[in-house]
Amino acid sequence: MKVTFIAIWLILAASAVAAMFHITFEVENLEARLHEVNRNIVREQEAIHVFQAEWSYFNRPSRLETLSQELLPDLLPVSATQFTTFSRLPKRDEVDGAVKRPAVSPASFTQRNNGLQVRPVAGGKLQ
Repeated sequence: MKVTFIAIWLILAASAVAAMFHITFEVENLEARLHEVNRNIVREQEAIHVFQAEWSYFNRPSRLETLSQELLPDLLPVSATQFTTFSRLPKRDEVDGAVKRPAVSPASFTQRNNGLQVRPVAGGKLQ
């Protein structure tokens, strides 16, 4: 009886040691992975900082003005006559006073799908 009791406790102790070893090994792997992720985050933050500096450099007004004069020599400043109000703009469906209607109504539209004729029904679902 004592021998089996001691054997059970030794097996439990050995399994506890094995579990602790496994947990320690997993924690070390996760810590290494965490350090790698943190290094990648710092690297990406440095890259973002460099891109922001480049963006500021390339968007300097003096540089943009020089480029526009070189590449767009015919570009003139906007005149006041080029501005209008929304009320003076034509409606999207109207051209020269006539209202455009679609040539095909959605209810009469048919579509072929693998040789079968499919018709939409109310709600836009296909039959």
